[in-house]
Amino acid sequence: MTPPSNPKVPATSRTTRPSARATGAGDARPTRGRIVFGLVAVAVIGFAALIASLSVREAGSVLDVSDVAGSVAIEGDPLIPLLDEGADPALGAAAPVVTGQDFDGSEVVIGGASGRGQVIVFLASWCPVCERELPEIVRFVDGGGVPEGVDLVAVATGLDASRPNWPPQDWFEREGFEGTVLRDDAVGTVAATYGLQGTPYWVVLDANGRVVGRVGGYVEPSDLGGLFELALAAG
Repeated sequence: MTPPSNPKVPATSRTTRPSARATGAGDARPTRGRIVFGLVAVAVIGFAALIASLSVREAGSVLDVSDVAGSVAIEGDPLIPLLDEGADPALGAAAPVVTGQDFDGSEVVIGGASGRGQVIVFLASWCPVCERELPEIVRFVDGGGVPEGVDLVAVATGLDASRPNWPPQDWFEREGFEGTVLRDDAVGTVAATYGLQGTPYWVVLDANGRVVGRVGGYVEPSDLGGLFELALAAG
């Protein structure tokens, strides 16, 4: 049923009411638009804040040298640096005993009369030649090349957070090296004590902890076995 008209309502009132309703509807549409726009703006700002927060967290998670460097204790005299040519003056000398930690904090010892030979390789994660050497070492180890009675120990040295393959523990893991790694300290004390002149650098000890061989630079895959045989033969 259509409601009856009210004859008391002036005609002018009837013409102004639709105008008022139209004006109200027109005002509502921009209001909804402003609300939607405001919500979008809030969402964008929130997303930007989240990205900024994640970026800060990521930047804060980058390890510094102090986070990676080990704490080392050394007993004994340092080795004379390896010469470029001529007889090695350190052959037959007792290697200094170094006590430090691996990347998990477990104790690692190189040197000393342990009753086992040791082949020690000093590697810097940013060193191009080391990048070439480490995969060869991994293949040698995985192929059963390390004989009984000899331990292979890598020393992560030359720590530098501004150079490639940082941090070094990720580099070792990425290359598949699962052996023992001794962390040098921030200033390379272990490397200096063992007479390092550059990386890679190999030091071979017999079972009595005496130096029986040193090699500076890249060792061909076919020559890796000879280093371990030397450690056994001398012992």
